[in-house]
Amino acid sequence: MNNEDADLCCCEYYDIFNERNHILACFCNCVDLDEAVDNIVRGRKVSEQNRNGLINTMFDRLRVPWTGGARPVAFDSILPVFILPIMFAIASNSLWWTVFAFSTVAMFLLLIFNFFVRTIPKTKFFLVWTITSTILLYFIFEFVVIPFLEILVEENIALSILIFGFVMCLYLTKLKANQSTIVCQNEREQNLLLKNVEGFYACNICETKVPDKDHHCVWFDCCISRHNQCLFMLSLFFAVTALLYSSNLTLTSVCHPFEFIKTILLPDDCSDVYYQFELGLAFVSAIYSIMVALLLLLVLMQQMLLVSLGIPQKEWHKLPFCSKLCLGLNTPRPYNRGLIKNWLRITCYKQQKYTSINRNV
Repeated sequence: MNNEDADLCCCEYYDIFNERNHILACFCNCVDLDEAVDNIVRGRKVSEQNRNGLINTMFDRLRVPWTGGARPVAFDSILPVFILPIMFAIASNSLWWTVFAFSTVAMFLLLIFNFFVRTIPKTKFFLVWTITSTILLYFIFEFVVIPFLEILVEENIALSILIFGFVMCLYLTKLKANQSTIVCQNEREQNLLLKNVEGFYACNICETKVPDKDHHCVWFDCCISRHNQCLFMLSLFFAVTALLYSSNLTLTSVCHPFEFIKTILLPDDCSDVYYQFELGLAFVSAIYSIMVALLLLLVLMQQMLLVSLGIPQKEWHKLPFCSKLCLGLNTPRPYNRGLIKNWLRITCYKQQKYTSINRNV
């Protein structure tokens, strides 16, 4: 039997050039990598074509052994699975390691955001980061904080309900986003839709047409518009509440608490948390939860403000700085229907029938 026609072993695959290859040869014969390294050494700029070729090669060659041939693994999607646990493990050693780990990851996220938006706009990196953070924080709470025997059963149930609410709202947000978009098969169909259907807006990341689009959320990996904006804000509310509640329960368990108001406790002295790895890990997870909660709270407040003003986020970004300082009140707001009607548009949303525009009139 010809070798080309033989069944693939667990480490073999057909690459993008339809040639039989082996995962052990993933670093061999990579022209794009050679050119990129050569340009970097010579102080030259790496071309866009070279970057795209390198990324396509990485996607094609990063595989895991599997029955019937090696299966591809998206390297951008597996990064958070390794980065977050490593960050938590490093940050649990001391205060300075905590500052170093969080600062490094924050700068990495800024760099990776700009890189992926330009090169891999449809990346799942940020969605996987959201899912991994949720699972990791809940895992630490259940298997590290709970064994300290400081958490009541009712408190654990309440936190689980909040997390479940966030997960359900996230799922429904993505579900409604997928149900309302129109996927165009080719460029001609895209142009035809934009010209003949009123109310649809193009999303370059999703490569779809979205009705009444507000913005694209990379952390949820879907477009946010009128049909799922209420669920999006509910998910933010559940996330902020769960993060702040879990951080308070964690900090009052690993630190010396004091009674704030009746049964409400707040952490007082956390100087001993780094003497034991489990205490440091729980403390770091609480700090991470607070930081994420504050960021999400800002996003939630911005969403509530823009809905009240009747300004979509895509239009808000186009406003000059002076208009933003005035909350857009000094500019025309064609989407504004008044405070109550603005909120009714997203809370009592009904799928509209978008009709063709008569260009001859």
